[in-house]
Amino acid sequence: MAAYGTFRVTDKKCATCNYYQGARRFGMQANKPYYVYAAAGTTPCLANPNRKVTANSRCLSWQKWVSIP
Repeated sequence: MAAYGTFRVTDKKCATCNYYQGARRFGMQANKPYYVYAAAGTTPCLANPNRKVTANSRCLSWQKWVSIP
């Protein structure tokens, strides 16, 4: 089983960012997206190409993931 992190959709972390390229999926509560489950490990950031990020990272280029309503 792969390791993953759990984040709320309101968190301003890389797991909920539009630029994050790692694997992730939604967790629903009351028929609305409530959690984001993001795979552990590093991945390149589209906003900062020279930077490797984890799902728990933060940066000034954060932008809401378009799949989150």
